[in-house]
Amino acid sequence: MPLKGVAGKDFFIDYYVDHDTTDGIRDVYCGTKTYNGHQGTDFLLSGYKRMDSGVYVYAAAEGIVSEVTDGYYDRRKRWIKGVQSNYVIIVHANGINTYYAHLMKHSLSVKRGDSVKVGQAIGKVGSSGYSAYPHLHFEVRNKERKTIDPFTGACSQRNTSYWLSQPSYDTSTFVINTGFVPYIPNGDTLQEGYLVTDTFYTNRDATVCFWALVHGLHMHDVILAEWYGPGGSLKYQYSYEWKASWWHDYTWPHINMPKERGKWAVKLYINGEFATGRSFYVTKQRKGNG
Repeated sequence: MPLKGVAGKDFFIDYYVDHDTTDGIRDVYCGTKTYNGHQGTDFLLSGYKRMDSGVYVYAAAEGIVSEVTDGYYDRRKRWIKGVQSNYVIIVHANGINTYYAHLMKHSLSVKRGDSVKVGQAIGKVGSSGYSAYPHLHFEVRNKERKTIDPFTGACSQRNTSYWLSQPSYDTSTFVINTGFVPYIPNGDTLQEGYLVTDTFYTNRDATVCFWALVHGLHMHDVILAEWYGPGGSLKYQYSYEWKASWWHDYTWPHINMPKERGKWAVKLYINGEFATGRSFYVTKQRKGNG
């Protein structure tokens, strides 16, 4: 793996190579976990706070660094065509090369002509170039620069995997991360992952917002949010239908600031199944507290 850790816990494989040569999509497992024309594998982080901690990218095999590009803005949150990515290309045996893109600005630790060993750190995950979230775009190419999918599956042209240990294929719906904020956010602020709290003040805050980053949300999925007051009584309940299909996305149900102080809780259900829940506290801010 070009990232250390466990798939589905430390990073999330969001999109695979597209094996459909038409306008349709088909991943290596004959599923839809890809997008049209995608030539690599995307390894997603849980947000920019995680990116800021410094997540190293590692050479997937030994070889020689053939190209390095660095110095470009690395915190993009929207797809903007034509902007430059920070990246590394490594040439391996038989002319095969690996491409590591969207790296963090000034994090690259190799230069052109360097020999690298398998597992050697070459940079850190960022969101530079044509990117909308912190992730590593990883490609394998042959000497003619044609894409090779390192995974093997039902729609692969090979029976063997390039990986020493190929991660399992996960299309399930699960929660990656959660938090509370005292305002109605947008996608930009949610991705940052900062300014989160689990304590709200009746004389200061106007909103309690619970956000969840979810893997595997699909169009027409039904999300139900339940809010429980002190003592466990159900205070608010509402549901809404999801309007898009992405392999990761944020949902953020919110309520007006409750007046009843104490320990509250929120529970989130997706298509009738419990997905996640957290508690928070409502109190009165004392004078002099910032």
